Amino acid sequence: MKRLSLTIMVVILAIVAIAQPQIKFDNATYDFGQIKEIDGKVTGRFEFTNIGNADLLLVKVAPGCGCTAANYTREAVPPGGRGFIDATYDPYNRPGAFHKNIRITTNEPAQSEPNAAPILIFIKGNVEKRPPTVYETAGYTEGSGTIRIKERFAKLETTNIKPIKHEVSIRNFSSKKSTIIPTNIPQYIKIETSFGKELGANEEGKITVTFDPIKKNEIGDSREILTFMTLDSIEPKVILFLDIKITEDFSTYTPEQIKKAPVLALSTTLINFGDQAKGSQSVQSVKILNNGKSPLVIRQVKPSSTMYTVVTDKTQIEPGGFAVLTVTFFAKNRGGQQPATIDIITNDPKNPTMNIKVEANIL
Repeated sequence: MKRLSLTIMVVILAIVAIAQPQIKFDNATYDFGQIKEIDGKVTGRFEFTNIGNADLLLVKVAPGCGCTAANYTREAVPPGGRGFIDATYDPYNRPGAFHKNIRITTNEPAQSEPNAAPILIFIKGNVEKRPPTVYETAGYTEGSGTIRIKERFAKLETTNIKPIKHEVSIRNFSSKKSTIIPTNIPQYIKIETSFGKELGANEEGKITVTFDPIKKNEIGDSREILTFMTLDSIEPKVILFLDIKITEDFSTYTPEQIKKAPVLALSTTLINFGDQAKGSQSVQSVKILNNGKSPLVIRQVKPSSTMYTVVTDKTQIEPGGFAVLTVTFFAKNRGGQQPATIDIITNDPKNPTMNIKVEANIL
């Protein structure tokens, strides 16, 4: 009986060993040589043969950064049959030498092994930098239209009682004048321009933004998105993003007020969610304590990553009391370590901001 079982096993293994597809590329590297950025995308073709004894399928073709491989043989390739993978490289804003890989997954049995070596093909070459555009020469590198602002993103800091100004340059690169109309501007922001409402052809102007934190009446981080409508047919909306950090002004506090002030403390400054499966959800909590002599007001609680959400059961804590901060981790479809911080801003004059470090690992 043992001899019969052994014979059957040998036969099965022999069949499995025989009926296997196997991919073999004519060349595993495609050299584009010297290409010009100004000429745009280039495509190279990798051809392969199924040298195995069963139908071969390309299960997955995963290009590296800057490379695409949307066109490849999708039907089964019989033994001895031929197939291809087209690799396209976009040299835009990528001057200099490049060497990229494309990871291939097939239905070969060896590919299903946990520690199987990946099947890789490579593209390489050297990109000759294009001449700078009129926008780049003038320093207007952001945006795609003919009316642009020089810097679309700005970070500002102020206190809750001090208005702050920010100036940005705007230029009309077209041959026609255009209106520049701010839209949906909140009442705590004032817009002034050096050109009125109309910017002439090939003209540069200034936009001055004044942010009033007293009218905003919030403490913490604020993102303001300011939109200006133009007559540009390519990109009619010009958008300015302002990230403003507003801190509480404690400069007028007397020593006596400091003694009677709230004191922020945390039950822990580290939350570790450990290993989490993709798509799972996990919850932990932290106590926010008031060790001072007057009410502690929680101004803002903000995580640095969208993987985490936070909520407190109260926004004001009496002396000797505490609030519960609930932190939820959502393991989205990405893998690896997911570090972040949670900023807690209060009216503690000595320590208005404290941080909690959060960690998680998605399997």
